Amino acid sequence: MKNFYGALGTNVNSVLNVYLDIDTSDPFAAVDRLPTVALATAKLHKAFDLLLTPAAQRYHAQTRSLYLGIRTVTRIVLPFSLVFLRVRIMSVVEPKKAETVLKNHLKRHELLSDDSQVCWTVGYSSFEGRGLFATRDIEAGELIFVDNALLLSPRNSEKYLPLCVSCYKNECPLFPCDRGCGLPICSQICEDSKKHMDHECEYLRKLEPTCGTTWSMDLLRALLAVRAISLDDEQRDVLAIFQCHQNLNNDCEVTLLRSNVKNAPKVKEIDFMMMVSGIFNTNSFETIVVQDKDHHTSLRGLYPMGALLNHACVPNTRHHYDSQQQLYVIAVRPISAGEEITMTYIDLFWDTILRRQVLSITKNFFCRCSRCSDPAEHGSLLNALYCAGDYCSGILLPCDPLNNESAWMCNSCQTIIKSRQIHSIRSGLSSILKENIVKHPREILKFLQKELSILIPPSNYLMADIKYSIISYFGKTEDLLWEDAELAIKSSFCTDLLSILNILGCGQCRKRGLLLYELYCTTKEQLRRFQGRNDFKEERLMLFKTMNIEDNESLLNEVINIFQNDVVATTFLNDNC
Repeated sequence: MKNFYGALGTNVNSVLNVYLDIDTSDPFAAVDRLPTVALATAKLHKAFDLLLTPAAQRYHAQTRSLYLGIRTVTRIVLPFSLVFLRVRIMSVVEPKKAETVLKNHLKRHELLSDDSQVCWTVGYSSFEGRGLFATRDIEAGELIFVDNALLLSPRNSEKYLPLCVSCYKNECPLFPCDRGCGLPICSQICEDSKKHMDHECEYLRKLEPTCGTTWSMDLLRALLAVRAISLDDEQRDVLAIFQCHQNLNNDCEVTLLRSNVKNAPKVKEIDFMMMVSGIFNTNSFETIVVQDKDHHTSLRGLYPMGALLNHACVPNTRHHYDSQQQLYVIAVRPISAGEEITMTYIDLFWDTILRRQVLSITKNFFCRCSRCSDPAEHGSLLNALYCAGDYCSGILLPCDPLNNESAWMCNSCQTIIKSRQIHSIRSGLSSILKENIVKHPREILKFLQKELSILIPPSNYLMADIKYSIISYFGKTEDLLWEDAELAIKSSFCTDLLSILNILGCGQCRKRGLLLYELYCTTKEQLRRFQGRNDFKEERLMLFKTMNIEDNESLLNEVINIFQNDVVATTFLNDNC
């Protein structure tokens, strides 16, 4: 029995040494050691089981108790240690596999000719799983990557106009495909296009659509599920690196498809379609097809590289699409080597409560970034409310912004307000805004100046939202000539919102480009009106003297730089610059 305990002690030391000898910094070598650890652990557990035999119970009680304690610890600790080791290994192995798949995807579409061009790598972020990280310092304005959609599909909603499944035009005559697939096309060229024939036409004909000689809106809305089947093995490898969140809407396209064909898809095909729908719902982007300056078509696209970018409420990139629906991702500020590359899924002017609420619904996570964690939102105070205390001019901010039920406290009188009251105030303010935002532009401006400015601080996100709406109306509403004073207001609103973006540290973001463009157009119109006039009032003369044509042209140059290759922005830049 003494020899047994001696062997047992040796076995304990042996298995622990096997585990401790594993170099987790070299995960590929560590993978090779996992079978050794598992075998040693199994032998150890078998030896410990002998402690329960009658012979062992006759041995010295204290010695036996000691080894029983070791047995209990190793049964608990070693499995957890192995799990930790597996996670540590997979945190490197799995991203490397994803990186290889993504590079192959880019090479397939001739978007990557040499791995040395890559300034990113796939890794694990602290909160959101996998993400892209900079492998070197990236400059502001530098193109990080261009991505091609793995799948493109019309939006599955009745509110969108029907469109041609090949060129995506939506304001033109549509005809049913003569081959009998039940989908709409706009021309013989589109009907004979390889994209249409290979992706959906042949498969749908086998299912025999029930719409006869017409085309079906339901089949058009189910196009995502149909196109998923046409993916080849390499494309399915790309699809396999993404998560599919369980959602009641994942079977929407499949249900529409099955309801409009005679021959139901195979069970394996249905399962695959539903998986693709789940991945698409979680990871897709809205992309735009521009027909002309007045007609755009909204599509959904799965961009593998873009989908791997995690969200940040102050992102370090912006993105846009070219005329071929390719995704461009560009740094808005310097990105250091090792820093995660991020984008935003929501409006930069939304406050923390609204951002986190929308992200939880649409992306299945609650953001915990530095901006969301800061009660003052990096000093922007977009969530601030006025304190209602007597003779108090302070503002209310959340005590714990990551807790939706957190109390709020005044930064001046320290009054505490319960979350229920805050939610009630916010709900009332939102209702008032919705009621007024649909009115005539001048009525909206009057509402902001006379009512909203009394109810909320000038920094509040609702104020930013309505200012942005007014900016979009000024100079763009037909049969409405804006007064000089109104143009000055538009200019000041542009400056206010640009200041918020600067406080947040949003860099050369797309929203900045839009606001700079509006500011440029406003100043250009003011200069046009002032030139050749001698009826200035004193305040207008002072304003005119502060204007500088060269400064205004520098605004335009920054706008052009931000919107380079942006298919949507190019339409209005070409018309107005």
